[in-house]
Amino acid sequence: MNSHDLSTKLVASDLYLEVQQFYALQLKILDRGDGEQWARTFTPDGVFQAADMPAPLVGREILVKAIELQTGKHEGLVLRHWVGQLTVEQIDDDTVRAQSYVMVYVTPNRTLLSGEVHFRHHTLCDDELVRSNGSWLVRNRFVETDGEYK
Repeated sequence: MNSHDLSTKLVASDLYLEVQQFYALQLKILDRGDGEQWARTFTPDGVFQAADMPAPLVGREILVKAIELQTGKHEGLVLRHWVGQLTVEQIDDDTVRAQSYVMVYVTPNRTLLSGEVHFRHHTLCDDELVRSNGSWLVRNRFVETDGEYK
């Protein structure tokens, strides 16, 4: 992920809010483990790549399978993704680059009163988003994890 500085040209507030709402919706879908819906927030040939992955995941079908695998690993846990420090740069009328920090929290199911919330990991997320039929879709996502709770 490239660093921003004061010369970075960021978008107007209305476009920023569109992108912010896209992430709020996308991550709520992810948190409930709905791989089909989450994959539809990517272009049909969308790419998900993480620094620690041997190869990128390409295409909605592969993305669905990846979410199904991850959901199985998190049986009995509630995951919550929290986006912060979002910056959005306009590439052209229908393309933006969005960079953010994403924190992931884990809570055992049905322990809302126990207070057992654990910080899982912190990531740097670098996305290329494209507008399609009035909605934003991820064309390319690169994620780098700072650390992980064990």
